[in-house]
Amino acid sequence: MRYLIYLTLLASTSLSAGSIHKWTDADGNVFYGDAPPISANTENVWVQSAPSNPGKALPRLSSSGSESSAVAGDDNTVPADQAKVACDNALKDLEIIQSSDRVKLKLADGSTRYLTSEEIDERKTQAESEIDRFCQ
Repeated sequence: MRYLIYLTLLASTSLSAGSIHKWTDADGNVFYGDAPPISANTENVWVQSAPSNPGKALPRLSSSGSESSAVAGDDNTVPADQAKVACDNALKDLEIIQSSDRVKLKLADGSTRYLTSEEIDERKTQAESEIDRFCQ
């Protein structure tokens, strides 16, 4: 009986996953959807979901922008809200780097690779300098 329930659940989940179709109308406009017109010639489109966290570099802040509430102390003034974001990102980076000998980097295309020890040292130095600059 238990196997029948599992089989029913498995079948129902696979049936609910619809397919995505691509078609072109008479004017040359391309459409995507799960319910194409009956008269349209369609082709199935395989959708690969984006990675949950593609990995982002720390924001590079410029001195342009709001002049109010800027962080002082160096030549390039940075708005306080951007400085807080950069500080938080640098603290997270440093925490990750210090918690493991191997650091996996998620690239924008969804693939991953491990950082070399030189890259880890460089990122650690960069995070420490950004903490000094932005975390005041």
